Amino acid sequence: MKLQTILSIVVGLGIAWTASAQQKKTYYVPKAGTLKELIKENEANEVTHLTLQGKLNAIDFRYLRDGFKKLTVLDISNASISMYAGKNGTYPERFYIYPANCIPAYAFCKQTNDTTFTGKETLTRVILSDKTKNIEDAAFKACKNLKICQIRKKTPPNLLKEALADSITAIFVPLGCSDSYRVKDHWGTFAFIEGEPLGATVQVGAMGSLASELVRDGIQPKEVNFLTVEGKLDEADFTLIRDYMPNLVSIDLTQCNATAIPDYTFTQKKYLLNVKLPHGLKTIGQRAFSGCGRLCGTLELPPSVTAIEYGAFMGCDNLRHVVATGNSITTLGDNLFGDDADKLIYQKNKKNEE
Repeated sequence: MKLQTILSIVVGLGIAWTASAQQKKTYYVPKAGTLKELIKENEANEVTHLTLQGKLNAIDFRYLRDGFKKLTVLDISNASISMYAGKNGTYPERFYIYPANCIPAYAFCKQTNDTTFTGKETLTRVILSDKTKNIEDAAFKACKNLKICQIRKKTPPNLLKEALADSITAIFVPLGCSDSYRVKDHWGTFAFIEGEPLGATVQVGAMGSLASELVRDGIQPKEVNFLTVEGKLDEADFTLIRDYMPNLVSIDLTQCNATAIPDYTFTQKKYLLNVKLPHGLKTIGQRAFSGCGRLCGTLELPPSVTAIEYGAFMGCDNLRHVVATGNSITTLGDNLFGDDADKLIYQKNKKNEE
């Protein structure tokens, strides 16, 4: 069977949108503060991929935040941001001065009370201009699905308080610029990757052919940041992932046939933020995810898992919990989380309850 490979520049967490689901629009905004006049509400709420050129200010960012209900990808790399002073910007209910060429405070975050913040949850990727001076307070706070922040600027903009979450967002910067970002105040804890984000969704019909399918389509495995694999995988394919994909940010294996994650498969993947495991997974091998210091949030195990081997999550300091659904686990290796407290929690499988 001929394998089918679908390759795309990533628009989110390795998710491939169908043509019918995408609504891509490009607009030139001649005057800052007029985006709402240019794009009416009904049209705005259907847009998934938006490229803006021309002039913007905090009034426009408020419309981007509160409207555009399906907005996934925002490219403002060729737009300038004008200064604005007033009450109609993004800052919560007050007069505020928004400096020029800065992503406004609370650009994509709404504060509902003293302790509650809601980010724009549809947003997965944003592309910023090479003129960006600051990313202001809480600009992307609580944007829990923002996986890519791509910055065209060679020197790092100033990053203000809670503007971005290092446990969620990977930062893509121009070639040769990652070191200057790492030493800049408040940037040091982020994962920096040079170049354009690249993702691949691969439908594999024969085991052991993941590498050949990527190369056939002109993709070097080392360049892949977001990978979705559907179909058949064997140990050779996992070896490829282990040894030749150092820049993985996210991997989705939910639709592949694998029943085991081999030993050391993801060890020391320093950019890895997110993993989705095969639905039929039974075994997680020794130190399979050890040293994945950026792996974050909660990792849910399929109910089919029966064994988690020695040190599987050792050194995954940002991983909050590993959730086991059902009661199939019979083997637990030592030092699953290294010196960390036990992060494994058990949760009833909702399907079984029904």
